[in-house]
Amino acid sequence: MGKHRGSWVLPAAVTFGIAIIAAACSSSASSPTTTSGSSGTSRPTSSSNPNPSSNEPGVTATAINVGAISTLTGSIASDFNGLSPGIKAYFNMVNAQGGINGRKLILAYNLDDGGQPSQFTQLTHTLIDQDHAFAVMVASYWFSPNYFVETHTPTYGYNVSGNWQGPANLFAAGGSVQNYSAAVPVYAYLAQKTKSKNIAVISYGPSITSSYNACSTTATGLQKAGFTISYEDLGAQLGGSYASAVQRMQQTGTQFVISCMQESDNITMARAIQQYGLTTLHQLWLSGYDQSLLNQYSSLMQGVYFNLSGNVPYEAVKYGSTYPGMVTYIKEMNKYEPAYTNNGVALQGWQSAALLAQAVRAAGNNLSQANIINITNHITNFTAGGLTTVTNWENSHNKTTYPTCSAFVKVEHKNFVPVLGTGSQVFVCVGPNPKDTTPVPAPAGTPGT
Repeated sequence: MGKHRGSWVLPAAVTFGIAIIAAACSSSASSPTTTSGSSGTSRPTSSSNPNPSSNEPGVTATAINVGAISTLTGSIASDFNGLSPGIKAYFNMVNAQGGINGRKLILAYNLDDGGQPSQFTQLTHTLIDQDHAFAVMVASYWFSPNYFVETHTPTYGYNVSGNWQGPANLFAAGGSVQNYSAAVPVYAYLAQKTKSKNIAVISYGPSITSSYNACSTTATGLQKAGFTISYEDLGAQLGGSYASAVQRMQQTGTQFVISCMQESDNITMARAIQQYGLTTLHQLWLSGYDQSLLNQYSSLMQGVYFNLSGNVPYEAVKYGSTYPGMVTYIKEMNKYEPAYTNNGVALQGWQSAALLAQAVRAAGNNLSQANIINITNHITNFTAGGLTTVTNWENSHNKTTYPTCSAFVKVEHKNFVPVLGTGSQVFVCVGPNPKDTTPVPAPAGTPGT
């Protein structure tokens, strides 16, 4: 279900969790396709850049050519196709300012794996061996790191598959580690704030690993922290009715339910909660932070909480200059890719592009893949220009760092409203112990500080 910044898989502002669920249930196939780059030009050939100024892959006198692989077609495309728009919008913003050190960033190769693992593998070789992309951006459930690691290609993207941890050239947005237990203190904090002691968790079974792992780890951690797991269903049916689950919550005095299901099933559960009159039952959904969903189902979503992990909420723009990164993101996305402004994977694409750009600026004339990797691994305070909590790339390949900082929003009428922060600070930071959720100061550089 989503990804805790640099540590666990949740996503997002954003419905990132659905992607994992849908991928696990999908059997459709599509043929791979290729689209043009962010500048609107066709894919470059050797004749289009006859005088490259570097022996490095993808680098010419005027451009740095980047590739992407994501699922653009097929039944799960909507959960992955936002990466490229986020990258394009960031590149377009930078290029409109003259590029970096005399070169423009170009998404020259935008490939579609059609939701098929064999196609992903094929396209990996296409980008590296044939297209000679300088760096690669990825949003696919079928991400396999082997060839990227073997070729030392700077690789960025959406950590939905859990295969990013370890190698120094893999930079998943927010950190390359998945650690579901890092979210437990955050959930404990929310439970305490809502004065909830009896907690229910509901997920799909082990075959949908992201859903199962998120809720099973949460249940175990909260129970060890002294909460009562009043109802636990770690094998819920995808597309089920959930009426019996809600009845059991009612019978066991459940005060708070954490759902690791996809948004459509969360809506079904919320309908049953309403039908059984559980008006005081607090809900935390790991999927469903989506304005279009709220517009359609506002009567069922009142009071629902969402944990946005380390991402600044879109709604933080109301604080103006306190969150200039979000102001810039929304402005530029509305300008270049307006259909994807509120897409969580687009936000990750923007972050990935920003990380590459920061290293390119620092590299100056020493623009090599090896130097980009080395520079990035010495960036200790990355926030994508103020969009996220701090990622320290000296350790974010292999471990979770604390405190864990998360932003919460709550549904009020037809709006998502930032809650639980202090003043204009949207993040709440807690340590690793779910028995002690006393908020601690945000690390230096955290947006809003």
